[in-house]
Amino acid sequence: MLPDGFLAFINEHQLFTKTDRLLVAVSGGLDSMVLAALLHQGGFSFGVAHVNFGLREDASDADAAFVQNMALSYGVPFHLTRFDTVAEAAHRRESIQVTARQLRYEWFRHLQLQHGYVALTTAHHLNDVLETVLLNLSRGTGLAGLRGMPIQSELTDTRPRVVRPLWFATRAAIEAYAQIQAIQWREDASNESDNYSRNQIRHHVVPVLETINPGLMQTLPRSLSQLRAAEAILQQDLDASFHQCTKPTDEGFIIDLNALMRHSEPLFRLGEWLRPFGFTPDVLAQCWAAVSRAGNVPGRNGQVFLALAHRLLHDRGKLWLLPRESVPNLPLQLTDWPISLLKVSTAGDLSVEVISVDEWDGRWPADSSVALLDADALPFPWVLRPWREGDRFSPLGMTGTRLISDVLADAKLPIRQRERVWVLEADGQIMWLVGLRVAQASRITRATRRIAVLHWQSGRFSL
Repeated sequence: MLPDGFLAFINEHQLFTKTDRLLVAVSGGLDSMVLAALLHQGGFSFGVAHVNFGLREDASDADAAFVQNMALSYGVPFHLTRFDTVAEAAHRRESIQVTARQLRYEWFRHLQLQHGYVALTTAHHLNDVLETVLLNLSRGTGLAGLRGMPIQSELTDTRPRVVRPLWFATRAAIEAYAQIQAIQWREDASNESDNYSRNQIRHHVVPVLETINPGLMQTLPRSLSQLRAAEAILQQDLDASFHQCTKPTDEGFIIDLNALMRHSEPLFRLGEWLRPFGFTPDVLAQCWAAVSRAGNVPGRNGQVFLALAHRLLHDRGKLWLLPRESVPNLPLQLTDWPISLLKVSTAGDLSVEVISVDEWDGRWPADSSVALLDADALPFPWVLRPWREGDRFSPLGMTGTRLISDVLADAKLPIRQRERVWVLEADGQIMWLVGLRVAQASRITRATRRIAVLHWQSGRFSL
């Protein structure tokens, strides 16, 4: 009987106890109405949450009233919200299905925090799990996608803890129990439409599979259990190799490509490590094709591979995982000597002091982060900006000019650090490669009367 299997499944997986307060997502359809009935009959403490998405006009309002009457008959709290889902989807530039899903889980998370519910229970069952597996497989997936919906998922910043106590049950068993117990429910006409991919799988793919294997729903849990076990073993190996091949930084981590290539299936490992950061399989394949050929050849470094919020930077046998810059490195223009510490975007801080040549003790700075320049060789306005490809200047001691890119390469700066190098321009010339090299034109000479002492403190950076 369904109630016995329901209680046994809850106990086996330690989903919740009778002292826990649960939030139950109830649409009014067959599955969620049976879930609410089983929880009520089992003596569990719960409240009912219903979302009116406003997609089916009067039918949506009738669903809400139907679920509210059920909650009243059980004597449990009822929570209702309404969304203009079509308008919100247009605003977010997403599909209505994706927006509806996000809206309801955000609201469920809010209810859980506001009312102290231990978990959200949903009525997903074994048929839903199979449909999810097939849908994921058709779109391309890894082991995690092949095991479908988890029995429970943990709390996150945007989603409540979710438990699925009907995960073990088939749709046929749920409907049979509803008929025996005379549990009423409302039908959603959209479930019969083939406009949705999941419905196409439900109506046309699963019946064929059940013809091939009439015991499909009985063998499915065992297959999924084996996949979960294989995934757990694989994850242990992925975690171990990750620690062997990476080094953390303030902003992400660095992947040692030589170390990675000593492991089997390096591209797969790279994909598993970087998937949480939004890198698509196509981008990672392009990345791997480039870096596996490049090795440590200097001319083949510097490629950048992008995800929505992160980037991968290739430099001399390393892949740097970095955030996309959130603060733009906009040029700064100064029309007079700065009298306080100057914040130069995310690159660092600059302070400037002007002294007479008589105040100078004659010692040269031991650190390139401090520069002594001829103050009268630095006419205003100054421009502080990130260096650009093609920039040239005359380093101290040279009569000709050099590309800044060559100077940085000779200094053996990692590409990530080169990105944070700025220049100081005065009178249309680069007078200082900030924190690195003074220009010939701004040097101190016997004619110097005033000295500009520039102190540069770089922003946080880990190698």
